[in-house]
Amino acid sequence: MSEKIIFVGPPGAGKTTLRKVFFEGESSTKLLEYALEPTYGEESLIMRLPSLNQDVGIFDLAGQENKRWLDTDEKRIFIGTKLILVVIDIVSSYDEIFKFVRKIIDLRNTITPSTYIFVLLHKIDLVSEKKVREIKSLVKTEFPNENLINFLFTSLKRDYFTQTFSNLIDIMKICLQDIIPDDEGLLLNIVDESIKLIHQIDKEVVITKENLHEKLNHPKKLTNYLVESLANKGHIEIKHVENKDLLSLTNKGKVIYNKILSSFSSAPFNKSERRLVPTKLAIKEVVPSIIGAIIADKDGKSLIKLELFDDALKDFISQSMPNDDTIIPVDLELIPMFISALEKFSLELNIQNLTGFGLKGSNLKMNIFGYDNYTVTLFMNPNINLKAIENKINNYFKKLFENYRDKFEIAIRTGKLDDLFPIKELGRNWLDELNNSYQNMIINSEIMDKEHAQILYNNIDELYDDINKEFSVTLEKVKKLKIDIMKSMIEKDFEELKKIAKVAQELKAKFIS
Repeated sequence: MSEKIIFVGPPGAGKTTLRKVFFEGESSTKLLEYALEPTYGEESLIMRLPSLNQDVGIFDLAGQENKRWLDTDEKRIFIGTKLILVVIDIVSSYDEIFKFVRKIIDLRNTITPSTYIFVLLHKIDLVSEKKVREIKSLVKTEFPNENLINFLFTSLKRDYFTQTFSNLIDIMKICLQDIIPDDEGLLLNIVDESIKLIHQIDKEVVITKENLHEKLNHPKKLTNYLVESLANKGHIEIKHVENKDLLSLTNKGKVIYNKILSSFSSAPFNKSERRLVPTKLAIKEVVPSIIGAIIADKDGKSLIKLELFDDALKDFISQSMPNDDTIIPVDLELIPMFISALEKFSLELNIQNLTGFGLKGSNLKMNIFGYDNYTVTLFMNPNINLKAIENKINNYFKKLFENYRDKFEIAIRTGKLDDLFPIKELGRNWLDELNNSYQNMIINSEIMDKEHAQILYNNIDELYDDINKEFSVTLEKVKKLKIDIMKSMIEKDFEELKKIAKVAQELKAKFIS
């Protein structure tokens, strides 16, 4: 099976540089130092991913020949494209940016309506954050109802490189896994859209499926999935009247969601708000691997918080929030309740990976662990390799619930939580030990995670520069290592990353004195 990605944009925007750095393993430092010759015609390459049994065809269209690609019969090159990557220099005028994007949207809608467009506003290092905010605001006005499009800020300069790397990885995953874009900054959060759908039906009382789709402004495939799931669980009633599906909430649906819907406004779930967050990190201090956890009963009532230090969860979440008065801060106590309601709402919803839920522009993520009578919401750095310590976490909480069974049962039965407070100190010590254990695993190269994959990519980029002049054969090996990192991140193969790190160390020891 193969997929097709097309780079397109005005001349000099940086399409070829992005392609060479991320898909051909070239040195970003070198390419930024020396101007590339303009691309003529189209250049293409195939990225092979054997473990996924997929190939990706990557096409780079010369900006000097955009009239050919967009206004003649040559535009048939876009047929069968999974993703269109529009690369535009962010220093261009607003009119130039929006005019070009509109042209691509019109072409997409005519030739290949299901193709997703990513607009990479490139070279963000050249503009102020004020201009970023202005573009962010103007995009909402210019494309208020446009489907299947996402705007990202990118740059190959050091301050922005890792975020651009992450964006390209996520884009490749979208292409290969047939998922709807939005998460970890890109992947659509099914939870957000579920809540918006519930709000809309409750607001309208009765609404046709067609009108619901128009008001929510997301792909029909997602609307149909959510509606079908709700109906199967008995939360939505569907009546067929004059060839139209009329939707309304059942009493069961209203009861389950009444408290949730009154507690969460739609503001924290605004999709366009999230997708234009600048790529500079919002958190001023390093986020620990594991920050804390909330233990709740199965109905979502919070019983106790375990934190690295007092108010750690609150501190890191508030640091992660953008300076935007329209975004309502997250009430931590409501998160377990919300998850409990979602669990009842649809067993088909994946609540094991609620990355970024309610934390707009944040650098935190949550993971939900379910036990017989309890749920544990774990807060962590989004870059960690959770699988490496998942068993440690599960074993700790299983033992905790077993050892303190009586105290937890009394707390649930009476509502008095005082007897659980001693567990806080035990939890704090455990979190310290868990973080130290995770860091030791990284130091000893036992595991790799996303953050260290990014660091590894940068280190290999520097290694490329060090041996560039003298060792051309070895240089090709280093370039291949960089491409292999991309593939390993797409395939989530952290074991392969460990092997790449070892090869890089061996090369450095051999060639760098």
